[in-house]
Amino acid sequence: MKVMNTMMTGALVCAIAGCQHARQEETIQPLVLGYGEDAFTVGELLYETDFSDADDWVLQISENPNSDAEAVVQLEDGMMDLYMPALGCTAWLDEEFEGPIAIVYQVRCPLETIDGEDIIATDINNFWNCSDPRDSDAVLDATDTHYNGGFVSYHEMHGYYASTGGGLNTTTRMRRYPRWIDGKDVPHLSLNSQDGNPEHLITPGKWHTIQLVACDGLVQYIQDGSVVYEIKYGDKIMSEDRPDGKPVQSEAVYTREAYPAYTEGYFGFRLVRTHHQYRNLKIYQLDPR
Repeated sequence: MKVMNTMMTGALVCAIAGCQHARQEETIQPLVLGYGEDAFTVGELLYETDFSDADDWVLQISENPNSDAEAVVQLEDGMMDLYMPALGCTAWLDEEFEGPIAIVYQVRCPLETIDGEDIIATDINNFWNCSDPRDSDAVLDATDTHYNGGFVSYHEMHGYYASTGGGLNTTTRMRRYPRWIDGKDVPHLSLNSQDGNPEHLITPGKWHTIQLVACDGLVQYIQDGSVVYEIKYGDKIMSEDRPDGKPVQSEAVYTREAYPAYTEGYFGFRLVRTHHQYRNLKIYQLDPR
């Protein structure tokens, strides 16, 4: 496991145990729903993991100078377990994919404490088809100013983002990055109509099934078999800008010229001050109709 730019007052505890196949109650595969029904079929399996190889992952963990809480990372029993009681973390899969893909996995937020630290179910976040506009592989690097686990360090990256249960399990959103260019806010696709919808928030202890789709310009975020957000070219969408530091949304049209498709890049799990367990990660090729 590559732990990049881990800056925190507490030490990182990284326990890599001998992995055994976890007892998993179901086999998951991509669902063809919504816009997907007319756009693609599911093709070959490109990647799957039992999380037994720590070298498959690059972890970027943020600094929290006000806390001594320790991050705990474990890969065992067919799962990746990330406990971040006071820290932001992005776990990147160290493999780039290109072309139409669907990513599926399961995640849960257990609420037990470790060393007396309280935890809350929040921030099932995802980055996919991500790259750095200067160097596509740079998202796997970490420096003092870029990609260090702090959320804003990713704002200039290109890619797609979706989140269930953000803001202490109150919001559910999808965005297209970048949000910044040269350190300044820029208009970007921002969907938040499902904020507060209990059907698309986190149930503590439940295994949620997440599906992420990128098929040319068609992008979908699917949770537990239900389409949360989807867009295709020609749709009316919401664009967000922050001209005075406060978010302002306006209606726009999702066009290829304004929003070119991201057709390759990296996938990462993202979480902040919470505890997540991941299993059954698979990535499939999609065959356009």
